[in-house]
Amino acid sequence: MTQHKKTFKQDLSKFFFDEEVPYGLALARMMLPVVIMLDMVPRWFHAREFYSLDGAIAPLQVNYGFPDMLPLPSGTAAVILASVLIFTLCTSVVGWWSRLSLGISFAIYTYLTLMDCMGTMTKYTVIASHTLLLLTLSNCGDVWSIDNLLRRRRALDNGWNWPGTSGAPKSAAWPRRLVQVLIGITYLGAAFTKMHTAAFFSSDQMRSWMLTNVNSSNPIGEWASFYPASLVISAYITIIWEVLFVFLAWRGWGRITMIGLGLAFHLGTTILLGLYIFPLVCYATYFAFLNEQDVQKIGRWVRRLTRRGNRLAAGVVRFTSAAPRFIPAVNPRMAAGAFAACLLVVAVGGVAAEHTLDPFQERSAAGPLQLEELDGDLVRKMVVNSPRIRESDKYLSFDIGSEMFGDLLVNRKNVFHIGEAIIAQCTLTHPHEDMWIECNLHDFEDHLIDRVGQVVERSNLRSNYAFDIHDALTPGTYFLVIRSGGQEITRKAFTVLPPK
Repeated sequence: MTQHKKTFKQDLSKFFFDEEVPYGLALARMMLPVVIMLDMVPRWFHAREFYSLDGAIAPLQVNYGFPDMLPLPSGTAAVILASVLIFTLCTSVVGWWSRLSLGISFAIYTYLTLMDCMGTMTKYTVIASHTLLLLTLSNCGDVWSIDNLLRRRRALDNGWNWPGTSGAPKSAAWPRRLVQVLIGITYLGAAFTKMHTAAFFSSDQMRSWMLTNVNSSNPIGEWASFYPASLVISAYITIIWEVLFVFLAWRGWGRITMIGLGLAFHLGTTILLGLYIFPLVCYATYFAFLNEQDVQKIGRWVRRLTRRGNRLAAGVVRFTSAAPRFIPAVNPRMAAGAFAACLLVVAVGGVAAEHTLDPFQERSAAGPLQLEELDGDLVRKMVVNSPRIRESDKYLSFDIGSEMFGDLLVNRKNVFHIGEAIIAQCTLTHPHEDMWIECNLHDFEDHLIDRVGQVVERSNLRSNYAFDIHDALTPGTYFLVIRSGGQEITRKAFTVLPPK
């Protein structure tokens, strides 16, 4: 038992503190800031409006009863912070003062998202903030960075022996491990949330998102919504993958399978749901699963291509080996002064640029914008009670078939034989009240033959009705009619044939 405990402690210590070159985190350092800039650069033009007291600020701490927990910035301060954030994200990508750049990016990004919980703050900003913090605590700037090139240049000038053949020192693996744990625990928490959401397993939730542009345009999602059975299958695969990710995504085929499913899952959220930033943030964290041995294998592959005469591979090798010689020798104090000067220029330049753009038109030729009186009809529409939803608008689809998969109708058809059973499925949309819905069977002369009704509670989006095609029905054309609220909503024609 003592030996077992000692072995577990040694394995745990090796897992977190084994020395390695942080290639994976360096790639995450180069990708994540670019993704954040895709989101924050367009918001820079509205920094005064989103993040300052001059606009429509929505700080998160107010929701929890602590309005003074964080200071609320002025309009100028918000512009300065947004400008400095974009600059430090750029310097993080190229690895110039990597740790300081990542630390400033983390602090400002987290602060600004907390100042706008209505728009800027989302799931991916929380993941991105935590990842920025872990990158700040890591030595990801020791490889593939300007910092690395400057250190190598100083080592060459002073005749020092730079550690490692790769030109980068090794450091403890725990920041990379924590990024891995972060994304794994995120998936596990998402799985627990989905387990309590019945609409996720029935595909109702996914279909609602696919049929709307709540995120972005997703025409492929609208087409895929016509195949709900595939959505049910993918829902169960997603749950299994999210639960197993944190346990299997460490090595071997488990890592390949979990990362592969993750890439496919997030690609699916892009083409089916119109999500863009969230998948890219998760992709950036996947680089944490790239270890030193993986990069060495890629390096050997590149060297084999070089020996075979591949010009692109040879050019990459020559560039990486000669790059330090093209970097001027810079005194560390001078480099620090240059970085500080750039920060100052960016802050002042950001304020000047925002002043010139004048988004609120305070200095326009016509003078500041004036509040205009709203149209009276519009005001009345805004203040009166919401109009009653039309009965027909509560319905999404009506289908008939004979087989179910879970709670979904899977084989839609309109031809049946005597002796078979018909299943009619009515799908509703949110919101709707508790409803009494009838599905009635009519013959070709529209005579009522059978009436089936049921109460559909407001939390349900689907109701099913079963009919037996017995010998009393003669071959011919019939109709299934949906009625609700005292009116006919829709009908579906089908043909009855003699027994097989």
